[in-house]
Formats: sequence, C-alpha cells, structure tokens
Amino acid sequence: MQTKLFAAALLAASVSAQAAPVIADSATFTGDVITFNEFDGQTVASSLDLGHGVTLTTTSNAIVGQYAQDLGDNGLWSVVGNANRDGGFLASAFVNKHGEVGFSFANPVSSVGAFVNQFQASGKTNNNLLVVAYDIDGYVLESFSVHIDTDAFGYDEGKFLGFKRAKADIYGFGFVDGSMVIDNVVTSAVPEPGTWGLVLAGLGVAGFVARRRQA
Repeated sequence: MQTKLFAAALLAASVSAQAAPVIADSATFTGDVITFNEFDGQTVASSLDLGHGVTLTTTSNAIVGQYAQDLGDNGLWSVVGNANRDGGFLASAFVNKHGEVGFSFANPVSSVGAFVNQFQASGKTNNNLLVVAYDIDGYVLESFSVHIDTDAFGYDEGKFLGFKRAKADIYGFGFVDGSMVIDNVVTSAVPEPGTWGLVLAGLGVAGFVARRRQA
C-alpha cells in the first residue's frame, strides 16, 4: 500500500508540473540560444545543421540569416533588433503560405521557445500560427494556436512562444503555416526548480501518509 501511495504522489506531482504553453513578451527561461547571426541569407529547401545538436527542418523554403522582413500590419523586422533579438534571423518563404518551419533535437529538451512574429495582411485577424512540440517518434506532445498582433509601424516586435515541460521529452519544435520570422531559439534540458519542488512535495505527502498509517 505504501508503494501505491508513493507512486500516486509522484504521479500527482508530475501531472501538476506538466507544461503550459509559453506566450510572453520575452524569453521566460535560459539555455542554449541559436541567434542565426552566423548565417547570411541562406535559402534552405529541406534541412540545415544549426549546431548545438539542432537541425532546421522545413517543408518549404526558409531564409536563414535574413536581415529585413516586411510583416505587413505587424511592422518590420530589421538587423538592428532590440533586447529580444538582433542581427540575422530565420524567415519563412513559403510559396503557397502553407508549410512548417521546425527544429529537430539530437538530445531531448524540457523547455524550448523562440521570439516570433508573423506577416499580417491588412485587416486580417484570423491568421493564427500553430506552435507544436513533438516526441521522439514525431507525434504531437502539445500544441497551441496563437495570433500575434503588433504595431504596424513598429520594429522587431513579437512574442516569445514555446513550451516548458516537467521532463526532457521534446525532440522537435515547429511553427506551422503562414509567413513568419523567428529568432533566438532557446532550449534547456534541465527541469525548472519548481518541478523539483513538486516532486519533493509528493515525496513528503507519501511519507506523511505512510507515517499516519503506521501510527
């Protein structure tokens, strides 16, 4: 019975620690960062090794090391950047506006995110961007849809989008459909301190219950 209680407590802690989508004005965690600054306007048709055990995978064309991109009603991205991004960046160049820009990881990560914006045509408010995390077999772990709306006269604005999970089980990360710009991809394989706190809390509950039963 004690073993069952122990397992139940761990399960409860794990479930409580499972990820929620990350949608923020700037990066919410630290780790390895891919800036794309070492690339110079290279067009990628399928895949490209980005270093850090990360491979860019795209179902259509993408430009790596882009220095300027018109985002319509969402403003402009430039080489100047700001606190969230600067220098070169990754831009989709889908011929028919459908496809996926993604990242495959040689080693799984627990947290992944990137600073992103999307092209917004005049008056459009339904051009949602799908953000996806994949497991080792390529199945969807989590996904969410988001619409980014920034100043039409602004520069280098966007959102930090991604996932934080209780364990390192993310092997892929992608943005689906539409024209998008992506910079400063952050990955981390170390669970956040709060995750360990939940696990330890679960152990404490199991020990407390066991002591009560013995008493």
